[in-house]
Amino acid sequence: MDIVFNTLLIIHLLALAVGATTTVAMPIIVSRMASATPDGRQMLAGIGARLSLNSRIAVGVLLVSGGLMVWLRYGGVDGLGSWFWAKMGLVAILVAALIANAVAPRGTLNPAVMGWITRLSLLGVVIAAVFAFN
Repeated sequence: MDIVFNTLLIIHLLALAVGATTTVAMPIIVSRMASATPDGRQMLAGIGARLSLNSRIAVGVLLVSGGLMVWLRYGGVDGLGSWFWAKMGLVAILVAALIANAVAPRGTLNPAVMGWITRLSLLGVVIAAVFAFN
């Protein structure tokens, strides 16, 4: 089972890297769109759309691989401590922010605020994961 768990961990960490990259890159892209030419805006919008899709896929992979790793290693969530539940709460905030960004009409959510919510949630998830599983 160790090889399965380790493979899932590799997949999980790669998905985390994709999500983290998007969390850092999107605010930069959005800030550049205001001063870009129409062609530049179109190009940046395409990059942003692709990063957003990659991020949504990465979150799905994180949820599935994380659940499978917890099931393989611990047989479920029984006995996992408060750091694990703090991590899951932050994951819920992150997922809610991604859903809100996906379904809200364009321009209704402040990109700077959403960027901070996702960045701080992601940072909290990483910190809580270290304490939960180390």
